[in-house]
Amino acid sequence: MVSILLALVIGAAWEWVTDRLEEREYRQGLITEFEEGRRELAFDITAREAILDRTTRMLDVGMDPVGSIPQDSAEAYSSALIDFRYFTPTHPVLEDIIAGGRLELLRSDRLRRSLLRYIQERDRIHVVESRERDFVADALEPYLLENLPLGIPPSPGDPVSWGPATDAGTLTNLLRRPAFRTLLVLRHDRTDIALRFSRGLDRSIDSVLAALGAPNH
Repeated sequence: MVSILLALVIGAAWEWVTDRLEEREYRQGLITEFEEGRRELAFDITAREAILDRTTRMLDVGMDPVGSIPQDSAEAYSSALIDFRYFTPTHPVLEDIIAGGRLELLRSDRLRRSLLRYIQERDRIHVVESRERDFVADALEPYLLENLPLGIPPSPGDPVSWGPATDAGTLTNLLRRPAFRTLLVLRHDRTDIALRFSRGLDRSIDSVLAALGAPNH
């Protein structure tokens, strides 16, 4: 009987040790994943802020009878018409935890709640980003293809550009059209919504990293 109890105690102790080692590996892996995700999201947020700034300026020009797009800003303005962001983090560690039913291995209630909240926020932003992307592809790009020439890349592999990148006057004239200004308003609205969701997701990532005890959190 004593030997059986001793074996059980040793087995339980060993299981506890292996669980703690696995938990430590999970936590280290999560820190790496979420720090990388935060860097990607920071780039997304900066890009969306630039899109909002440029669409706002274009709308101001469109409403000003004597306003015009500066020639040296035309390329940045035209790229804002079709640019969009899509958050695509890689989460093999998080997916392994969830798919393997290992969430309870993480002993911190705060960490578990933060991870589940992050998953919810990430799924929501994908829906919002899909609306932004679909609007650009289904509404804005077809309009531009009908009304603006598409620039030919100077060499293979270079990105295409809209004609206004070298002709600010063409873009300025297009901004005088109410139909185009309506598209810009809708573009601004969808990007603004995506930006607000991005910032919410950024706070969620910070919450996860703080619960993990990552540096600077």
